[in-house]
Amino acid sequence: MNNLIKIATRTDATVLLTGPTGSGKSHLAKQIHAQSARAKRPFVTVNLATLHEGTIESELFGHERGAFTGADQKRVGRLESAQSGTVFLDEIGELTPRLQARLLEFLQSGIISPVGSNREVKLNVRIIAATHRDLEKAVENGSFREDLFYRLRVISIPLKSLKDRADEFDQILHRCLEEICSVEGREVRSISEEFALNLEKYSWPGNLRELKNVLEYAVISSENLQITSENLPNWFLEKAKSPGIAEEREDVFGLAEVPLSTNFHQTLACFEKEYLKRALTRYQYRINRTARTIGLNKATLIRRMRAYNL
Repeated sequence: MNNLIKIATRTDATVLLTGPTGSGKSHLAKQIHAQSARAKRPFVTVNLATLHEGTIESELFGHERGAFTGADQKRVGRLESAQSGTVFLDEIGELTPRLQARLLEFLQSGIISPVGSNREVKLNVRIIAATHRDLEKAVENGSFREDLFYRLRVISIPLKSLKDRADEFDQILHRCLEEICSVEGREVRSISEEFALNLEKYSWPGNLRELKNVLEYAVISSENLQITSENLPNWFLEKAKSPGIAEEREDVFGLAEVPLSTNFHQTLACFEKEYLKRALTRYQYRINRTARTIGLNKATLIRRMRAYNL
């Protein structure tokens, strides 16, 4: 994904961000804009899912006075207001077929006509779109235009849910803490072991957005340089204690038979693979928790997992 982000920052090509709600699509769109040649120009966000169907066209393309009932004055659309900058179209899968056609026309020509006007406006705007929907399936069932899909998907960046990014959790956690501390003007030097464990064993259905909310509360509620479990929201602690995600207390992973060949290294590799498989399964493939429990460095565990295709 890092390579895709680098490509996206050095070009004006359209970008399609996909992934579950809360996985950080909006944050990534801002990051791409901030690192691009358009960084000093406007970054305009349009959440299409929050707009009424009847107002989306006016919001995007603008309208002239008298274009429709209630249009008592001229309005500049979001696309035009982002001239020379970037427009982030969140939840692009919510566009109606007619508006999909209008957006496609703009992407092909770079020209818009405000609602109720014959005036043409040439724009220099970069589009980053995002959706939690499977647009390929939407194309197959006819609810999303195939030509628009391909026009948007010049650079496609899929974002995983937080539970599928276990090997990055430490980095994500500390990056979020740094950002929150910067905004809040607070300092956090460390987090307790219990605090980290509570975060790791949670399933994070709200993904990155939910993690940021929990960390924000922890930072602003803490009066010390170390964050502990006492700084976690009560609702989070209740969920973390629920039976569905409770920690197991056994110290063994069970018994396993490993074929003993005349090749020492081959036999050792078979044992190591089976041991790591049992340990990872025991802790639901939570990399940090597994590495800490079995006494391996996280990077070493990830390397061995790749070697054994785990």
